[in-house]
Amino acid sequence: MTALPAPWRAALEEAWTASLEGSLPIGACVADAQGRVLALGRNRLGEARTVDGVIGGHDLAHAEINALLALESVPRPDSYGWTVYTTVEPCPQCAGAVTMSGVRGLSYAAPDPWAGCADLLTAHPYMARKGMRVERAPAEVIRASLLLLVHALLEEGGQLGSDVMLDSFAALHPAEVERAGQLLKAGTLFKLRGRRAALDEVLTILA
Repeated sequence: MTALPAPWRAALEEAWTASLEGSLPIGACVADAQGRVLALGRNRLGEARTVDGVIGGHDLAHAEINALLALESVPRPDSYGWTVYTTVEPCPQCAGAVTMSGVRGLSYAAPDPWAGCADLLTAHPYMARKGMRVERAPAEVIRASLLLLVHALLEEGGQLGSDVMLDSFAALHPAEVERAGQLLKAGTLFKLRGRRAALDEVLTILA
């Protein structure tokens, strides 16, 4: 994989850390207009319950929420030039949180055909009036993020043909679903998690 912009590397690092800690592999960060990373966040659904600076072990413990909570401040109007980078398209909760946060940009990697709501930021009249910006990640980041997420869904026991969430991914991204199944069968990511491999090694497998 080619050298990644700092925000995307940070978001992927958070996604891999989330996987290592037993949560869904989704990571996020907030970066300023110059691409400097200001705050990090990861999915913490599988971690111990906490509501102290970050949220863990709770339905609200999504990566984007935790990245926004990690900001020391949100000085307007400077924050209007900031962007939330996330490895998976945000759900309704997170799309709303980004809109209400004072950050005006969103860039996401893996599309989520089940719960993704990035279109709300430009289609909903209230959000559109705020001048929300929506962008996409580089292709290699999209693929890596998709593989990590679909692998996690399969690992949780999702079965094609009987899991509507997994089926929604397979309908639009059959190659990634097939590849994730191969990785699961081979135990490749299990082994990498077992020795807490560095992100670069993981990305080589996901390329």
